Amino acid sequence: MSCRQAQKLESVGRLAAGWAHDFNYLLTVINGYSRLLLGSLKSDDPLRGGLEEIHKAGERAAALIQQLLAFSRKQILQRAFSI
Repeated sequence: MSCRQAQKLESVGRLAAGWAHDFNYLLTVINGYSRLLLGSLKSDDPLRGGLEEIHKAGERAAALIQQLLAFSRKQILQRAFSI
């Protein structure tokens, strides 16, 4: 891999990491509030099903963000070791 390609890959990793951290902050709020609301609703509340779906989607999104952060760390580490 050329130095220029490595620099491009490192830039992509840093961009992905920055974006992932910002998005993770939003997901923390969504997941936290949905968890609080779920705890305050009765099991037969008609809103519960939709709120559970929101919470599940937030958890899946958080897992994807963790994968993106792992990818970005790997790219930055590979660049550091290839110098």
